[in-house]
Amino acid sequence: MALLAGATLACRADMGGEKTVVIAAGGDADAMIPMVGAQAQARAMTEIMFEKLADLGDSLNTVGDYGYVPRLATSWSWSGDSMAVTFALDPRATWHDGRPVRANDVVFAFQLATDPKVGAATGADLRGVVDSVTAPDSTHATAWFKARRPDQFHQLVYNLIPLPEHLLAAVNRDSLRVSSFAAQPVGNGPFKLAIRVPRERTEYVANDNFARGRPRLDRVIVTIHQGGPAAARAVIAGDADFVERLSPDDAAEVSKSPELRLIPAGSVEYGVVSFNFKRPKGSAPHPVFGDLRVRQAVTMAVDRATLVQSVYGSLGRVALGPFVRAQWSADTTLSQLPFDTAAAGAMLDSAGWRRGTGGMRARAGAPLRFVLAVAATNRERPRLAELMQQQLKQQGVDMQIQLLDGAAMQARLSAHDFDAAMFTWRTTPSPSGAQSAWGTVGYAPGSPYNAGGYSSAVFDANVDSALKERDRTRARAQFRVAYQAAITDAPAIWLYEPSVVAGAAARVSTGTLRQDAWWASLERWDVTGPPRRRAGTAPDSAPR
Repeated sequence: MALLAGATLACRADMGGEKTVVIAAGGDADAMIPMVGAQAQARAMTEIMFEKLADLGDSLNTVGDYGYVPRLATSWSWSGDSMAVTFALDPRATWHDGRPVRANDVVFAFQLATDPKVGAATGADLRGVVDSVTAPDSTHATAWFKARRPDQFHQLVYNLIPLPEHLLAAVNRDSLRVSSFAAQPVGNGPFKLAIRVPRERTEYVANDNFARGRPRLDRVIVTIHQGGPAAARAVIAGDADFVERLSPDDAAEVSKSPELRLIPAGSVEYGVVSFNFKRPKGSAPHPVFGDLRVRQAVTMAVDRATLVQSVYGSLGRVALGPFVRAQWSADTTLSQLPFDTAAAGAMLDSAGWRRGTGGMRARAGAPLRFVLAVAATNRERPRLAELMQQQLKQQGVDMQIQLLDGAAMQARLSAHDFDAAMFTWRTTPSPSGAQSAWGTVGYAPGSPYNAGGYSSAVFDANVDSALKERDRTRARAQFRVAYQAAITDAPAIWLYEPSVVAGAAARVSTGTLRQDAWWASLERWDVTGPPRRRAGTAPDSAPR
């Protein structure tokens, strides 16, 4: 019902002269306060309401401040030793309630983000890099760093979003997620929250007083669907104008419609099958994946190239390791575990898993069996899982498939309750994301990061050194050692890297979409034609 209501409103608004875009989303934000929500959808739905101090450019450079564009700050200056940076805030910037944005709001946001009671998703990244934030006066905020590192500016501005102190100072920090502010947040960005019905729709209207100029769109409506495929169908059916991701099948259908178009969106995602090094919810080594030989053998028994080609076609590539090709640290020359069924079989034999009746493997009477939990929020992962199941069966490995929705998968990863898990990891533009995703520091109770418990001194030390190295050539060399260690240790099968394609109504002008954040340019989107008619309905001029 919410979808139809949103579509009807969009059409009515367009006919009345308003420019409205309906965005179909595969899920809702887990929190409507910046830095608190952990999911990408939360970033999308909050960052159009709240301004960062500065933002990434299209190059996705995260070394130094090259390419960064001013946002809430009109400029910034560095101390002589690069241990502090001072931002000059735009004096025209105001919160949506009319109060001016001040430097104390920046200080306050840092205190919130780094307070463990808040549980901010970006808190650990900020605590690791920034010592403190101070306000020398009302329009200048200074961030003081703990140490010099090449991505210190990125870690600061990417993870710290100013918040209104006058509205949040009295809110209990351990209940921020359920506060009245969370239900009706007041930002300072190009769009203001108008209506929110959790798990159904969220509507925004243009901020007429936005410091950098009013957005071109008058209204943005985000309708919530049960997964990506349903969101894509809403665009194809004419009930929505934009969806951030299309499956290969849906992309083929969109390409045939003159009312729709495909938009290359890039990606900072990679798909994995993560192995649990410990028994589910336990501390003892996993009976299957606690053995390096088995992890390597299972990886070598999977023909990743065939799987990715069969499911994604031209919209996917084989993943290379704990990074994406868009990151500056990416290395396409690393030695991969090859697809080699003979070698895989020999390794399983050496680990004591030998073929028996029917060709399936067992050791000491126990079958070589594990359950693969699959985040079934799109069509592709279940297909990949089924093909992988067939390939492993030929090697005598009994892999069972368990399909889970997004919330259930998140809960399993946080509880470390799985044998193996297939999901897509959305990393950060900075390679620092690998530290929490696969480093020892990321493994913690209740955290979905490094859910399998991989721990490597070589990986940890080289990532840590690379993140502190100011010379990019030397940093790349250290990342190379870390990445190679992770590939060899096989904490996961580095399965696929999708080439994301968005779908949009032809009447909607989006410009180029930034690879890590399609919503970054939303204030510049425009509507250049009449609303689409829903699929299966007659044009207005047709007989009725």
